[in-house]
Amino acid sequence: MRTAAATLLAFALLAPTADAKKRAPTVPSTLAAMEHAGKLTHDQRTTYARLWSRSKRAVRHLRGSARWNFDGVLDNTNSLARRRLLDDRVVPTFLTLQRNYEWFWAERRGTATYGARRSFGDSPVIFQFYPGSGWQIQVLGNFGRLNGLARSRHTKLADLTRFADDLLALAVKRSRFLTLEYYFPWDGGAPGWVSGMATATGAQALSRVWKRTHDDRYRDAAEQMLGAFFTSPPRGVRVRRSSARAHYLLYSQSPREFVGNGFAQTLIALDEVERTIGGTRARVALERGLNQADVEMPRYDTGAWSLYWHKPGSRHGAESDLHYHELFTGFLKKLCKRFPDRGDFCGLHDRFVAYESQPVELGPLHARRHGRSLSVRVRVSKRGSGKLLLLRGARVVARGSSELRRGTRTLRLTLPRRHGTYTLRLDAVSLNGVESSRSRTLRLR
Repeated sequence: MRTAAATLLAFALLAPTADAKKRAPTVPSTLAAMEHAGKLTHDQRTTYARLWSRSKRAVRHLRGSARWNFDGVLDNTNSLARRRLLDDRVVPTFLTLQRNYEWFWAERRGTATYGARRSFGDSPVIFQFYPGSGWQIQVLGNFGRLNGLARSRHTKLADLTRFADDLLALAVKRSRFLTLEYYFPWDGGAPGWVSGMATATGAQALSRVWKRTHDDRYRDAAEQMLGAFFTSPPRGVRVRRSSARAHYLLYSQSPREFVGNGFAQTLIALDEVERTIGGTRARVALERGLNQADVEMPRYDTGAWSLYWHKPGSRHGAESDLHYHELFTGFLKKLCKRFPDRGDFCGLHDRFVAYESQPVELGPLHARRHGRSLSVRVRVSKRGSGKLLLLRGARVVARGSSELRRGTRTLRLTLPRRHGTYTLRLDAVSLNGVESSRSRTLRLR
């Protein structure tokens, strides 16, 4: 009896518990499993494990924003390991870790400004600084640069192929298609998401590299990247709208966010791929996107400005800022040139251009007093900035400022104690600097 009990106790101590079985993988355990499976050599595993250990020690000695950013890189790597995604992404992930280790610890450099871009050493790969995640591989920036180099006749083939090969070394297989991913959290997505615009630009760039070099590796890679446009989110970027129509997402993790400029640029890139390497997949992906654009593009027109994104099948969304409005307008010009007989690319472009010289239209000012507080409701045609003024004669006696957005808005200011007749005025400035104003008389008793 005692022997049986002792045997059971020993077995229980040796056997893995349910919690152990459910325990998520760690970075070290993932590296060990990869070596065991023959995916890493012993030396490779040792190199990665040493970098991981050094980074864990280093971050404890950093302070302030340097620690916050480098810790974010470690968190992103841990996130991939926990979700069993690190295995296939060890090369780009540890390159990112290495660059941040060098920047924050080995060189003891401070944080950069948001959006700053740079390459490291003699590598052409572009990184961008994202607060909270440090230096990250900028997929769109890299493919955009490769695109430009492939188009230029002055680019040496050795430089072009080296850049293309460095990027392909960072690519991963994702649900049977090839792509470069982003390894930091964004728009509600965990590290390891893809962009339709970046992927299409990548296929475009690689097809141009193939045209310059006649090396079939680049054509094959471009064709493999097209799989993203036949795969539903969150793995891919295709949102099916009918058997013949599809929207392609800017962010694979955001299927309810149809970004206009991203969709337009994706169509331009897919058209270039189809013209360069041909093939059924490129043609089908492009045709489905164009069919969707015929229906969808007018929804980005508010009548006074452009929407940056809208919800599927509606006009509800967020307005573009000036940069994205101009970017969208430029993409529409290219679509108009490529497809003059399709949809309303040309008309939409012309309207967007006209909106840039038009002021913010303001409706009547509806004022309501609550003690010494005044709330003013007004209809606004598009984004801008506003100053709400209360004047007695030419003298300003109360003021308030607010960012203006399309729709009915409520602004507030504090009233003076003195009774009498005042002028209530709202001065607006559009994103591109065009001024407008609306006023009314206000009697305080």
